[in-house]
Amino acid sequence: MGHDVEMPETTSRYLWILRHAKAERAPLEAAQDRDRPLTARGRRDAEALGEQLAVKPPSLGMDDGVPRPELIVCSAAVRTQETAVLVAAPREGGLRVDSYRSLYGTGTDVVLRYVRGVDESVTSLAVVGHNPTMMELVWQLLFDAGERARLEAHGFPTCALAVLAVGAASWEDVGTGSARLAGLFRPPY
Repeated sequence: MGHDVEMPETTSRYLWILRHAKAERAPLEAAQDRDRPLTARGRRDAEALGEQLAVKPPSLGMDDGVPRPELIVCSAAVRTQETAVLVAAPREGGLRVDSYRSLYGTGTDVVLRYVRGVDESVTSLAVVGHNPTMMELVWQLLFDAGERARLEAHGFPTCALAVLAVGAASWEDVGTGSARLAGLFRPPY
C-alpha cells in the first residue's frame, strides 16, 4: 500500500513539526554531536514556544480548532530532548515526551514510520528533530505547491515550527501530499 494520497477536504489529525532550538557548537575535542545542549537563546526560544502552546487554544494566531499536541516524539539527542521538555513544561498536567535514538541523524522515512505508529487515540502529535529532515518532512507532506514555496521562502531555522492539518483518517495513512499548512512560525515567540 502506498502512502501517496489525495488531499481530503476534512482534517482529522494535526502534526506539529519542530526543529530543535539553538544548540551549543560542538567542541573541537571528539565529543559526540548528539550530546550538545541548548544555548541560553535556545532555552529562551523553547520556553517561549512552550508558553504559547500552554494557552488553550494555542496563542500562535491559528484557528481555534487546532488542538495542542497530546504527545511529543523526539530524537534522543540532548538538544531535541531539552527542546521537547521545555516546550512541554508549561502545560497543565504535563505532556508525554517519547525519545528515540533512531530518530537522530535519520531521514523522513524513519520519522514517518514513528508517526504512522502513533496510537489512534492521539489526534495531535508533535515531532521534534533535526534539519534537514524536519524541513524535508514538512515539504514532503504538503499537498499544495504554493505552501511548499512559502516554506522554502520562510526557511526552517532553529526552533522553527510547522503545524500541519493532515487529511488522513489514521496516522497509518499519513504520507506524501496528505497535509496542508495550518501555521508556520519561527522565533522569537
